[in-house]
Amino acid sequence: SDIRGFTALSETRPPQEIVALLNRYFSKQVEVIFRHGGTLDKFIGDAIMAFWGAPLDDPNHAQHAIDAALEMSEVLEQLKAELGADFDIGIGIHSGPAVVGFIGSEQKLDFTVIGDTVNLASRIEGLTKGVSRILVSSETVKRVNQAFDFIDRGSYKVKGRAQEVNLLEPRKKTP
Repeated sequence: SDIRGFTALSETRPPQEIVALLNRYFSKQVEVIFRHGGTLDKFIGDAIMAFWGAPLDDPNHAQHAIDAALEMSEVLEQLKAELGADFDIGIGIHSGPAVVGFIGSEQKLDFTVIGDTVNLASRIEGLTKGVSRILVSSETVKRVNQAFDFIDRGSYKVKGRAQEVNLLEPRKKTP
C-alpha cells in the first residue's frame, strides 16, 4: 500500500506532525495486517510492504490479504477523521510464487520476499491511482473461492510485461 497525496500533506504541516501522523497510520495499518495473518516486510517511505503465506504456510493467503486490504480502507477513513487529514491510499495485491528468506549482506540481513509476483503487486498498487483504492489481479481472484464480490476494472499494460493484466476491485460479499 502507498499513501496518495502525502507530499501535499507534508507541505502544509510541520515535520514533527508528519512523523506523528505517519507513525499513527503505520501502527494502525500494521495491526490490521497482523490480525489477518500477514507478515510486515518493510516501510518504504510512506508505503507498507506486506506478504501472506510465509513464514508459515497459509492456504487462504489470498483471502486474508484481501480481508486486510478492505479493513485497511475502513481504518483509513477512521484515521482521516481522527487526524483531521485528507489523504488516500492505494493497495495492490497479486498472488503467486516468490522467494522468501533472509536477503542482504553479511552486515545486515532482512527477512523479505522478492520476485516477479512482488514486482507485479507493486505495479498494481501504482495503477490504483484514479481507478480504485484496492486492486487485485485475476490470479488472486482465482484463489479466493467466491469469498468476495468483484468489480472488473479492465486490463492494463504493465511495465515489464508483454500481456495486459486484468484488475478487479474487491468488495465485501453482499447477501
